[in-house]
Amino acid sequence: MSDIPSQQARQDLITQTWVVCAPTRGHRPHDIDEANDRDPTDHTPVEGCPFCPGHEAMLPRVLWQLDADGDAPWCTRVVPNKYPAMTPEASSDEQRCGLYHLRGGHGHQEVIIDTPYHYRSMAHMAVDDVDAVLQTYLARYRHYREADGDLIPHIFRNHGTDAGASLPHPHSQLVATPLPPPHIEKEEAQARALHAETGRCPYCEMVEEELRAEARLVFVNDDFVVFVPYAARAPFTQWILPRAHEPEFGRLDGAQRRALADALHEATRRLHQALGDPDYNFFFRTALQYASEAPHLHWSLRIRPRTTVDAGFELSTGLSINPSLPERDAEVLRSIA
Repeated sequence: MSDIPSQQARQDLITQTWVVCAPTRGHRPHDIDEANDRDPTDHTPVEGCPFCPGHEAMLPRVLWQLDADGDAPWCTRVVPNKYPAMTPEASSDEQRCGLYHLRGGHGHQEVIIDTPYHYRSMAHMAVDDVDAVLQTYLARYRHYREADGDLIPHIFRNHGTDAGASLPHPHSQLVATPLPPPHIEKEEAQARALHAETGRCPYCEMVEEELRAEARLVFVNDDFVVFVPYAARAPFTQWILPRAHEPEFGRLDGAQRRALADALHEATRRLHQALGDPDYNFFFRTALQYASEAPHLHWSLRIRPRTTVDAGFELSTGLSINPSLPERDAEVLRSIA
C-alpha cells in the first residue's frame, strides 16, 4: 500500500459521489480497546426485556416464529413494532397540501428477534444461528413482496445505541412501504446508465475488480465476496455481494443462504474483534421492482459501523470524510483469525 497517497478523494463507481480519505497519522485500528462483553453463553432472561423468553405478555403478539430443534425455546420470532411510524390501516393516497404533497403513512413495521438469548449478538452466533436469521428475513421479505406488489420491504439491523437501537436484545427490523426511496432510485438509474455505456453490470465489474485487486478483500467463499468498498464513507464499512449476477435478494436458495450466513458471520465477527463491538447498521439493497431481471442491478448487504459523525463539512458539502483508508481497514479485518 506504499503507493497509495494518504490524503485523497475517491469516487464511488455507481453513485459518482466523492469521499475524502484522510487517515490521521499514528491512529490505527488496533489502538481501539476491545469492549467488555457480557457472557454470550448467559441464557438468563433479562428483567424488563420484552424480547426474552417468558416475557410474551409484554409483546403485542407473535406474527411468525422459527422453531428450534434443540433446547432453545425458539430460533427467531417476528413481532409487530410497538411504536410504528407506518400502519397498514393508513391510506397511501397522495394529495396536495398547498405548495406541498401529502400521503398517508401506509405500511408495515416488524421487529425480528434474532435470538432468544439477550447477550448473544450476531458476532457471537454460530453460522447455523445466522442462517436462521436469514431464513426469517427471506420469509418476511417474500411475504410482503407477494402480498402487495406496491410494497417495498426494507430489512435492516441497528446494533448499539449510536446506530439507533432502542433495546439491547439482538434484533432486526423490516419496514414495508410503498414509497420508493429517492437515493435508491438514483443509484438504480446511475447503474442503468453505466450498463448502457459498457454493456456490463457495474456491480459484477466491482466484484471482479475486488477479486482481482485483493487489497480490499475481507472474506470470500464460493458464492459471496466481502470487501471494504473503494470509496467507503466510513472506516471498516463492508459490502457483501453474491459472486453471480442477481438483482433480487428474494430468489436466494437454501445453499446460497447458508453461504451468505457464513459470509455475514465472518464480517460481523471480524468487525467485533477489530473494533471491540462497535455500533453499526446493516441493510439489504435489492431491486425496487420485485422479481427484477435487470441486467444492471445486483443485490447486496451493506454494513456500516458508526465510527464517525457527520459534522459541519459533511452537512454543508454533502461529501464524507473517511479518517482511514479502505485498504488498511481490509488488511486489519483479513488478519483476524
